[in-house]
Amino acid sequence: MASSRIVIVGGGFAGVKCAKTLRRLLPPENCDIVLFNRENHLVFQPLLAEVAGASIDPDAIAAPLRQMLPGVHCRSKEVKSISLNEGFVEFESYEGNLLQMSYNHLVLACGEVVNLSQIPGMADHSFPLRTVGDAIRLRYHVIRQLEKAEVCKDEGRKKCYLSFIVLGGGFSGVEVAGEINDLVRDSVHLFENIPPSLVTVSLVHPHDQILPEVTPKLRDFSRVEMEKAGIKMVLNKRALLVTPEGVGLNDGSFINGATVICTVGNAMSPIIERLDIPKEHGRLVTEADMRILGFENAWAIGDCAYIINSYDNKPCPTTGQFAERQGKQAAENIVRAINGQKTRPFRFKPLGQLCSIGGHNAVAEILGIRISGFLAWFLWRGVYLLKLPSWARRVKVGFDWAWDLVFSRDLAYPKTNETERISKAYYRPGDYIFHQGDPGVNFYIIESGEVEILKSRKEGEMGDVIAVLGSGDFFGEMALVDNKPRNASVRAKTPVEVVVMGKNVFTQISSSLGPLRDLISEAVRDRRARQ
Repeated sequence: MASSRIVIVGGGFAGVKCAKTLRRLLPPENCDIVLFNRENHLVFQPLLAEVAGASIDPDAIAAPLRQMLPGVHCRSKEVKSISLNEGFVEFESYEGNLLQMSYNHLVLACGEVVNLSQIPGMADHSFPLRTVGDAIRLRYHVIRQLEKAEVCKDEGRKKCYLSFIVLGGGFSGVEVAGEINDLVRDSVHLFENIPPSLVTVSLVHPHDQILPEVTPKLRDFSRVEMEKAGIKMVLNKRALLVTPEGVGLNDGSFINGATVICTVGNAMSPIIERLDIPKEHGRLVTEADMRILGFENAWAIGDCAYIINSYDNKPCPTTGQFAERQGKQAAENIVRAINGQKTRPFRFKPLGQLCSIGGHNAVAEILGIRISGFLAWFLWRGVYLLKLPSWARRVKVGFDWAWDLVFSRDLAYPKTNETERISKAYYRPGDYIFHQGDPGVNFYIIESGEVEILKSRKEGEMGDVIAVLGSGDFFGEMALVDNKPRNASVRAKTPVEVVVMGKNVFTQISSSLGPLRDLISEAVRDRRARQ
């Protein structure tokens, strides 16, 4: 057995670079290196927007950790807790048991997580973009919206299907807005019933300029070029709520759209949040050499760490180029600490920034040189192609990009019957949850707020309010029981959050649970008597 063990928590850019460097510097017989990561692959996040926009295939940006890190013990498990004082991590086995693993040195590189709870309704009605699964789901959803719009007869509903809203004007928001805009506008000519004028892509950003990381001149170029491509800029406004119909803003306005993409709302990883040690802006405070304050054998790197760059004495930004350099230098410092040598402070001169804005355009700052337009886009693709973690991935992505230049983007998506589940939905006052005459597909339970039941006698009438339901009440059961269209409309009277249960799930639970079945039967009898 090796005489020591180094545990790395997190398989992103920082963790992988640290593990790779440690394995190169430390012989396997002297040191075990164990890397914990929830997924068995590294996600090359700069190209997630390209996956969502159908420019490249998903597997090209997911690099298997075991193939990348020979000699490193990779565990596809989530670390549940850490004891910095006693020197062990705790994780769950596949059988559900909690196991402990001791370490001589610990490296925390677990990054941040998506927090969709900051805005009401965002968790229920928006698409995050953090994992390969997120990108695939968004890609198929966009294509599905085109298919819906093609057969939709209602002009308002068709426009809603073709309206896409991106929250956040940083790198991720700008890149995904550009990719979605390119995907949709390049594809509408294949659909007979979709006029290009109905397509809308909106970018919502709380400041007066997008891309705060680059110079004002490049920001202006990005905004102008994206507006030329058809992207609507909604600046100096914040999202206050998200519903199935779109996004409500802080000035009282509302943007209609059936697709909301969220690139904001990062938060501390739960395991970092549980550590009772100093934090700054939700990140672990470190010494100059990336040791966690107060600990000689615990280190923090990447997005979860608040590291001061000795090059300019400023906190390091949460970008891939900084994460990789932190991983490499942390590994070198660990080896120095093991050998009794003096560690060195983190120091790195940024190389620049790159951002694709769609339409074969990009902006770039490389070593102080500013480039925009097609040349910057070509440079952007070249840099990221070389940064991919293996030649296999580079060949795959290069082939996809070459294909994309000649042929149309792939609009195929696997149309499968998704397993019904219990979910939640948020509605603002005045939103219709369903209309009279709609097919009965869901059962609803009110968690908070109130809804109005409206009944119309003639087609096209708004209808009269016949009942008001509040927290703890339920609705939607009559159409499911009778297997008929909805006989009334339901509209949110106040901000309301409901639990949504699919028809099959509703049938299984109500048939198995006697008290619920009796309660629903009684409610159906009472509501029929009032009609």
